[in-house]
Amino acid sequence: MTDTPKTIQEFERTKQWWRTEILTEVLPSSDGVSLILNLLAERHRKPFFIIDDATKDQPVFKPLLDQSEKFLFAASESEPRTGDVDKLTAELRSKENAPDVLVGVGGGSTMDLAKAVGICLANPKTAAEYQGYGLDMKKGTDIWVLPTLTGTGAEVTPIAVLRGPEKKLGINNNFTAPSVAIVDPALTKGVRKFNRFYTMMDCYFHHLEITKSKTSTKDAIADARDGLELAGEALTGGLSSFDEERAVTSSMASILGGSSTIGGRVGVSHAISYGLSNSSPKLPHSVAVTISMLACADIYGDGGYSDTLRFLEINGENPPKAADYGIGEAQIDKMTDTALGMEKLWHSHYGDDWRKTVDRKFIQEIYKRIVSV
Repeated sequence: MTDTPKTIQEFERTKQWWRTEILTEVLPSSDGVSLILNLLAERHRKPFFIIDDATKDQPVFKPLLDQSEKFLFAASESEPRTGDVDKLTAELRSKENAPDVLVGVGGGSTMDLAKAVGICLANPKTAAEYQGYGLDMKKGTDIWVLPTLTGTGAEVTPIAVLRGPEKKLGINNNFTAPSVAIVDPALTKGVRKFNRFYTMMDCYFHHLEITKSKTSTKDAIADARDGLELAGEALTGGLSSFDEERAVTSSMASILGGSSTIGGRVGVSHAISYGLSNSSPKLPHSVAVTISMLACADIYGDGGYSDTLRFLEINGENPPKAADYGIGEAQIDKMTDTALGMEKLWHSHYGDDWRKTVDRKFIQEIYKRIVSV
């Protein structure tokens, strides 16, 4: 990409930089908290806020935390679980004055929780029964988001990724897409280095895998190529602390990560990462996919593997290990079962004949490399 904005004020004036059609109204901002509150008032909405509790010690978020209709989600403890969705859905259904918009304030996990609750409010089954693709669902409560962490693309995707009792899988439905996303790069100032770095690593992997996908649209691949460039710039510049220009770059890469996902699909390292995530509730997705990429030098050696090592070194991070999260040989069979079920991702990378390459032994060999480190 050329002529990308360097400041948040320039970003605020930036016109659409993605090609793939998205369902979300994206509003770049230099004062996201005020804008979302003002917009809710102007549009006469009755909001309920779902807020990452990591914001509670950051003064910029006080106007949102002062709202009476809110739920604080401990996103750092775990990605959203289907049980979390069911519990919050039941609570909101019991209210006399139901909200007409759910506002997710946080990173991908918090936004996904808001998205899942929003659609489940209009559908009778448990959240676990809606994990998957092509399921018949009604439109639920409107969803708005205010990202405080950039890289996941969750601010525009029609997917709400959840940990279920049997699998980690999204509610994949257009009705989960936020209708409004207010994007203010300054709101990432309070993010820990660990989260800032690994979330942008996940963004980089999203783009890389989509560019290599055999099932993605031309627009999705073009978006992914631009996103790959932007994410690479942010990671090469270093993400140890907040930097305005890199925050803008990361925000733009994140939106492209979402748009490219709508028209495209990730591949091998994400398929492998789901097995890791299912075996360790405390393992963040972004770290799981980094571990996976480090075991895929033979598959992503022309950029993914070598760039991962380079980005880790630039940002002063040691390569993460599965053992750090309690994953060893005993989990290989369980992880293999999970990864085998990611058929759409294997198809994305290898095409229609993916079964000629991918079988149980193929996947087990990847996990053996992972746990042997």
